[in-house]
Amino acid sequence: MKPHVICHMMSPLDGRLLVDEWAPEGSTLQEAMLAEYQRIHDGFAADAWLAGTKTMTEFATGKAAPAASGDSQPERPWHVADPAAKRYAIAIDRHAKLHWDTPTADNAHVVVVLTASVADSHLAELTAAGVSYVVMPGNDIDLAEVLNAIGEKLGIKTLLLEGGATVNGAFLKAGLVDEISLLLCPAIDGKSGSPAIFEAGDEGLGQKLQLKLVSAKPGAHDTVHVQYQVVAR
Repeated sequence: MKPHVICHMMSPLDGRLLVDEWAPEGSTLQEAMLAEYQRIHDGFAADAWLAGTKTMTEFATGKAAPAASGDSQPERPWHVADPAAKRYAIAIDRHAKLHWDTPTADNAHVVVVLTASVADSHLAELTAAGVSYVVMPGNDIDLAEVLNAIGEKLGIKTLLLEGGATVNGAFLKAGLVDEISLLLCPAIDGKSGSPAIFEAGDEGLGQKLQLKLVSAKPGAHDTVHVQYQVVAR
């Protein structure tokens, strides 16, 4: 069963994605914004959070392991390394680029989503690192199938989508986002070419969905937390 998906993001007033461009790393503003963002994140008490390869590189700091010898075949499609886990970090990794030296990210157990073309050696590497994974059929990843799979296998009922622009846009374009939670911060990026928090290619999203305001609440450090229900057209 598909989890309830909340896309939770933060941005300046012009909707840009790269925090360091509008709140310099280590600045009082950035630390305050990140703390407020995390407070809201924790308040959802979600079973899992999900991001794409680029976002997850912050957490996947391991190195590629040499191919293991032996005749044992890694488990497919599922390998659940920690059956007792209560919270999950779901990493969409189409091209098996992420390498892990810890099975957790932001205090959640890592589950990597891969395509059928992933090498057995990479699955063995994930297993050795204590990381869970699911291998989806085919050479691309059907996001709806991913949500159904993790809902059924892991019992995930509420998921926070906290990806980059492309992943966020793909989930919205596929009609898989139920709510948007946006922390608006007192800053403006204004840099030409800086990515937005949602990117969906040339078609865009304007003809595919509409939003219904649920709440708008002033918060700490001159922020405003807005929540929208996503209504498909």
